[in-house]
Amino acid sequence: MTRAVLFIDPPAFCTTVEALVAPALRGRPLVVAAPGADRATVLALSAEAEAAGITRGMPVRQARKRCPDLVFLPPNPKLYARASAALHDIFRRYAPIIEPRGYGHAYLDVTGTGALFGPPVDVALRIHREARSGIRLPVTVGVGANKLVTSVAAGQHDTDRSSSRDAVVPVPEGSEAAFLSPHRVSLLPDIDERIRERLDDYQLDLIGAVAAVGAPALGQVFGRAGAELHAKARGIDPRPVLPPTVRREFRAAHTLATDTNDLGVLLALLRRLTERLGASLRARHLVTRRLRLDLAYTDYSTSRRIMTLPGAALDVALLDAARRAFTLANTRRIAVRTVALAAEQLAEVEVQMELFEAGRTDRGADGQRGSGTEERHDMIQAAIDQIRSRWGVPGIARGTVRRHDEGGRGSSAKAPPQGSGVGGFGAAGADDHGRPFDRN
Repeated sequence: MTRAVLFIDPPAFCTTVEALVAPALRGRPLVVAAPGADRATVLALSAEAEAAGITRGMPVRQARKRCPDLVFLPPNPKLYARASAALHDIFRRYAPIIEPRGYGHAYLDVTGTGALFGPPVDVALRIHREARSGIRLPVTVGVGANKLVTSVAAGQHDTDRSSSRDAVVPVPEGSEAAFLSPHRVSLLPDIDERIRERLDDYQLDLIGAVAAVGAPALGQVFGRAGAELHAKARGIDPRPVLPPTVRREFRAAHTLATDTNDLGVLLALLRRLTERLGASLRARHLVTRRLRLDLAYTDYSTSRRIMTLPGAALDVALLDAARRAFTLANTRRIAVRTVALAAEQLAEVEVQMELFEAGRTDRGADGQRGSGTEERHDMIQAAIDQIRSRWGVPGIARGTVRRHDEGGRGSSAKAPPQGSGVGGFGAAGADDHGRPFDRN
């Protein structure tokens, strides 16, 4: 089934809401900034202020000089939250999955709702009309198959036009690359600033120019990030629409009962946290492209490291990334109090991992399948998940593989502990009532 995603963009949300409650402010250049701060910057601005040359993040002193008629307003989070909640009441009538993106903005996944509300463009038109007539807020709506193209589409049209269709911008499936081509690279999400600077050095200002370079050439310059950049330039975006309740599943943290810098304790904790994250990712058929580690110490100081990944959901890959992040982050001799992991930049898995898939074979140089090692890791992980689903987390006991004596006398080697198995994994048996039994 083709995905149907909407992005709702109420332009100049904060200043528009301020003008709704104070009609005398309508049509005037408005900015929202913290009052009384010498180094205050512009947090939000109206279309009139933008036309006067004001930009978000500009120092207040500079903004005053550029536009003497500028009206400054202090932030009013309660007002913005109420207006945002009113918009979300409209969203909930049409979308089963909503991902908020700041005040008023949101991604909506309306896949499979056609029988109730019609095509996604019709849903977008309804939301636009109800926002206008019900709460007097103008919105633009991008319609497409993924989050990237809908967010770009929503920012391209003027919502003050008389026709509601001017505020709804559809991007038909298959035309994503052509739609993005004339737009600037700055519109692509999650592009490192250093990459943006390099693209500017190469005079690659437009998304279409980046797509035309090709993945191999971009990979030679930017490495793994080059392939991701090329995919985005073609309008490929596997990020799912996730509500906040689901996003919380991909964060795992633990505060130790006793602060410690014992590596044995901390590494064991990392293993448990990565197993929790991995189980959540696989249950949702997602992978993570970035793992964030946060440490809190006894003296309340903190440390953070982020590891980029090609797309991981297996425990072994997550644990390896977590260990590397911990090695880089834990540079102090003070005891650790809290360890937290977060899976970020989530993406959907196109093919579900299956255990002992029929006809599954390792293929190498022809490129038809992944490496044999990756295939075995998938199968082992799926087996572990099945055991845990039946016997619980204690159903897998991690141990060490015993080695024979140097003299090669296999008969003199000690027997492995009960429950150990190939690769240090073993399944602890239990009957249907949860009582342990001896498999031998």
